[in-house]
Amino acid sequence: MSATTAIGDARKGFAQAIRAFYARPVGWLALIVTSVVLAYIGGGAMFWFHAIYRGEAGPPIADLYHWAFDSTLGFLALTPVLFFILPGVLWAVDRTQLGASRAKPAVYVALVGVLFGVLTGPGPLMHDALVGRDAPLGRFAVSIFGENPEVAARVAHEHSMLSEVVLQVLVGVPVYIVAALGALGIVRAVAARRRRG
Repeated sequence: MSATTAIGDARKGFAQAIRAFYARPVGWLALIVTSVVLAYIGGGAMFWFHAIYRGEAGPPIADLYHWAFDSTLGFLALTPVLFFILPGVLWAVDRTQLGASRAKPAVYVALVGVLFGVLTGPGPLMHDALVGRDAPLGRFAVSIFGENPEVAARVAHEHSMLSEVVLQVLVGVPVYIVAALGALGIVRAVAARRRRG
C-alpha cells in the first residue's frame, strides 16, 4: 500500500468517524459538555494559575468577570477544534488494540486532555495580544464590566513568552485531563439517565 493510499484511507476513515460520532445525540452532548467543562472549569484553574498566582497582566476588571470573559472566549474559539478532536481521538483509539480494552476510556480522556493542553499552549500569548490590559478586547471588557480599582492596583509581572507557553502546556495538560475525565463522567451519567427515562 502506498503512502498516498494510506493517507487517503485515513482521511476517509476520519471523515466517517466524524459523521458516525455526530449521528447520535450523545456525540453532540459530548461536544457541548466537554467544551463547557474544559473552557470554564479547566479554564478557571488556568485563570487562577496565570492571573492570580503568576500575576500576569490582564484587563483591570473583577476576577470573576475576567474568568468568565476569558473562558467564554476560549469556549467560542476552541469548541470548533474539539468538534474534530473528540471523534478523532475515539477513531484513533478504536484503531488500536486498546479500542476493545477496559483502558479505552482512560486513553480517550488522556488524549483529549493532552491534545487540548498542547493546542492551548499559545493561549497566554494570544490573551496578552487580544485581552491584555491595553489590548482591544481588554479595553472592551473594561467598558462592559467597569474597572476594578483593586485589580488595577495589582503589579503585573513580566514573564518570557517561552515560559508562558511552556507552563501553559505543563500545567494545562494535567488540568485538562482531569477536566476531560469529569466531562466524560457527566456525559455518561446524562446518557444513562436518558436511557432509563
